[in-house]
Amino acid sequence: MEAESKELVSKSAKIEDFRDTENSKDFLVNEEKEETVEEQGNYIYVYGIIEKYDIKLEDIKVLKNMPIQKIDFKDVSALTSFYPTLNAVLKEDEAMQHANILKNIAEKTTLIPMSFGTVFKDEDILETVLSKSYQAIKQTLKLIEGKIELGLKVVKNELEDVNNSVAMEILESLGKLSIKSIKGDNFSERLLLNHSFLLEKNKFSEFSEEIAKLEEKHKNLKFIYTGPWPPYSFVNIKISGS
Repeated sequence: MEAESKELVSKSAKIEDFRDTENSKDFLVNEEKEETVEEQGNYIYVYGIIEKYDIKLEDIKVLKNMPIQKIDFKDVSALTSFYPTLNAVLKEDEAMQHANILKNIAEKTTLIPMSFGTVFKDEDILETVLSKSYQAIKQTLKLIEGKIELGLKVVKNELEDVNNSVAMEILESLGKLSIKSIKGDNFSERLLLNHSFLLEKNKFSEFSEEIAKLEEKHKNLKFIYTGPWPPYSFVNIKISGS
């Protein structure tokens, strides 16, 4: 999706008064920005949900340079910040920043990550959603506590036919070190494997070493290894903004 910006029309009197100076241009731009923010309002952007306890997050920079805030419900907390629009437009730079924010939070505590653009109109609506999803939230936090997600794509040579037994060998080898795995879309004929793995944080080094061994053994294949990430693929809670 491409971003769509909302352009405000300046009052004709202001244009007439200041059109002949550089300062007037700056004045009008600043006026428009201030009016835009005021018109759009402060909505609640949710990054994820954690267990409720004291944790220092002040060093984490969030979208629009806003401070990160916690909205508590029972013994869980939603990590939020103010956001100028209710319907966030997907921009590459903000999407990347969102992913990095989640990664930084997950390094400090167990996090149920929200997808980019999860925005609520107000705190009351968010608390209603937390109330309805509370049991699922607690179960998910227990499932992913102390765990990370790692992604692996294995790509075949364009001219080479690879037996399916190779894929099974790779999955079996990595399955011994992971708790569970999820298959992603095979969006290309060259894609032999596309899986996400859930594993204990203390298994990260061992898992990475196993990937290196598999790469050495199957030099005709390309291994694309990503992570660690918050366990996006293993969170089945659907919380959407409104």
